Amino acid sequence: MTSQAITRAPIIQKRSPWGGWWLILITLGIYYFVWYHKINAELAAVTGKPQSGWAQWWSQIIPFYGLVGLHHTAVRLGDAIQSHGSADKVSPGIAWFWAPIWFGSHQRYLQRRMNLLGNLIASRATA
Repeated sequence: MTSQAITRAPIIQKRSPWGGWWLILITLGIYYFVWYHKINAELAAVTGKPQSGWAQWWSQIIPFYGLVGLHHTAVRLGDAIQSHGSADKVSPGIAWFWAPIWFGSHQRYLQRRMNLLGNLIASRATA
């Protein structure tokens, strides 16, 4: 009997964009750092690239460095989505400029795109 290594597609955990937004509000912002760490860890698994300093949760505490981190996360997420055959794009400008001004909606914006990436990966795994 031969043993074969089973390779699995990286798992993207689907999260409710609004549920995460409410958790951030209820926990007075603490859950945001947990969420940021999780999506960047999932993106690192999908892309195969290690997390840089800007992808760590603590980068979001540093004023301008946090915006750079959001920009890089949005770019990496957009690249991952397009590498899985989708024409959908992720705008770094929305992620780091408009969305934080609009009631902190950058978390909802990026989480919707993460859910899309999860769907793309799942559909490829079953095909």
